[in-house]
Amino acid sequence: MQEFLLLLKGDGMNHLSPDELQNIMAEYTAWVKKLGPNYLGGQRLEDNGSLITSTREVMTDGPFLESKEIIAGYFMIQAKDQEEANQIALSSPHLGLYSIEVRPIAFPKMK
Repeated sequence: MQEFLLLLKGDGMNHLSPDELQNIMAEYTAWVKKLGPNYLGGQRLEDNGSLITSTREVMTDGPFLESKEIIAGYFMIQAKDQEEANQIALSSPHLGLYSIEVRPIAFPKMK
């Protein structure tokens, strides 16, 4: 099995009502349970933060992309290959709210 990072990109859930948020959270929870051992973790990210460049001098407050799209969260999963990881991403209730970038992890976790 290989590890993958699913990066959630979009304008976030700030426009949703409390009822819509509650419904989508229930969908997320059901999806994670369905993934079972393929789910390794994940978190929603705050909209703010800092960007530190390689010059060690410049710090920029986020969001950082030059558009309305931000990295809103991530999920770590494991799958046998890129195609299976893509299928897991396609099954996500996040689609419609976010686009999902599926990236393989280059090196396995150190133990």
